[in-house]
Amino acid sequence: MHAAKRVVLVAASCLVTAATALAQSPLNASVSMNDNLMAVSTSKKVVTVVLKNGDSYRAKIGAVGDHHVLLTEPYQKEFFDVLVPIDEITALEVRAREP
Repeated sequence: MHAAKRVVLVAASCLVTAATALAQSPLNASVSMNDNLMAVSTSKKVVTVVLKNGDSYRAKIGAVGDHHVLLTEPYQKEFFDVLVPIDEITALEVRAREP
């Protein structure tokens, strides 16, 4: 009986570990901010862009250029777009895993 419980616990643990490994972050520390923005833009996920001055925007990425990123549907300003210089971005937050 105890051995059967251990087998079930080990199997459950393996499944949780495998599910976590499959849910990889869409961000990549080995590439530029521009490349990360382009990768995330294809997913159409909502992101939070944090700027050097401390401001942040929660929005979707509409387009990524060489020097600017276009943010669409910003939180609580859905009828506006925001054009942000890429060199002003200090952080990019993206939901990597679902609960």
